[in-house]
Amino acid sequence: MVVRVFCVLCFLISVAPWPLRACKCDATFSACHETGASDLVFIGTVESIEPIFLSRWNLTGRSSVRSLNDVYSDAQQHPSAATLNRLKEEYLKIFPGLPAGDKRKLAAANNAQAVNSLFYSTMDQGMRVRLKVKTLFKHADQDDDDDVPQKAVKKDGKPSKTAGPTNQKAKKDDDDDDRKKQKKGVNKDVTKDSSAIKAKPDDRDSKDEDSFEIWTAFGDCGIDFQAGETYLVYANSDEGTDYLFTSSCTRTRRLSDSGEDLAYLFFYKNHPEESARLEGFVTTNAKYKLDSDPLHNPSSIASPVVGSVVELQSDRITRYAESDRDGRFLFDGLRKGRYNVSAFVKGYPQDPQLLAGPEPLEIENKGCAIQVLLAPKKDGN
Repeated sequence: MVVRVFCVLCFLISVAPWPLRACKCDATFSACHETGASDLVFIGTVESIEPIFLSRWNLTGRSSVRSLNDVYSDAQQHPSAATLNRLKEEYLKIFPGLPAGDKRKLAAANNAQAVNSLFYSTMDQGMRVRLKVKTLFKHADQDDDDDVPQKAVKKDGKPSKTAGPTNQKAKKDDDDDDRKKQKKGVNKDVTKDSSAIKAKPDDRDSKDEDSFEIWTAFGDCGIDFQAGETYLVYANSDEGTDYLFTSSCTRTRRLSDSGEDLAYLFFYKNHPEESARLEGFVTTNAKYKLDSDPLHNPSSIASPVVGSVVELQSDRITRYAESDRDGRFLFDGLRKGRYNVSAFVKGYPQDPQLLAGPEPLEIENKGCAIQVLLAPKKDGN
């Protein structure tokens, strides 16, 4: 038993914090959809991580667990009140922020095996990360605005209506009652083994939280938070509790890596009446609809048209964007209304050749619209 536990604990330290494979995500969303489906969106700086030995960036974690293993081995081989107390003391060094309920369980443990069981129970909870809030974009408990973004889950638990009637993919999403659960960013296998990790906000009645405690799994489905680093965090509440969680299947990432999200969130926070987003692709692939997946917002498309000039026009505005190397284009800061979207050749407006459109599009308030423009294939292709 001693050898088995020692090896398992070493495995958790040496392997778990460094993912060997990508987490299998049930859903991956764009920034607009992610915001709508999240209960909490904010920028925060990491103040603490518990248990710290689970952190990938903690270089002393291995020795901490080795020490725990040594004390555990002693308590197994020489059972006594003294060795059991030393084991409990060592346990609290590794889990200094142990919740009150778990502390009571630890105090009640009458042998080393009971402490060992509590260890694995605590490990299932993952890492608790405390972040000091820099900017709060969304907190569902405070959101009294009925015009929630497209894909947001309203207080009645049902998805809001979708913007963009030309977007068949978005329509499918509206009919999917499981979207919120899928969005939570962990695969079904992970959920089964309790690694769908939670987070608990501070108990405050004020509208401006100073900090949040966010839980995340250790291993390939967790976020490798670093103490002192600043992150853009998307979190969801665990149904029926006050806990929130995030995972690698969300768009949670370092602030330095969150450029596109911040453009959308700027309008979402500061100009909500102009916070709709249109994103789409220009492609020559006539069968692009076959690749559509309502639970995974794509970042690229087959047979993209690079450098196409995309025109977005309404009775109020005319704006332009260029499709990138993936054929993707993006418009932020849009009001509710009817639009037409068209694609022109790279030399537009000097060369006014039209490639696709105009396609009619209706965008709702705070909507997340998606439009694919089908361009003709070049001669010989």
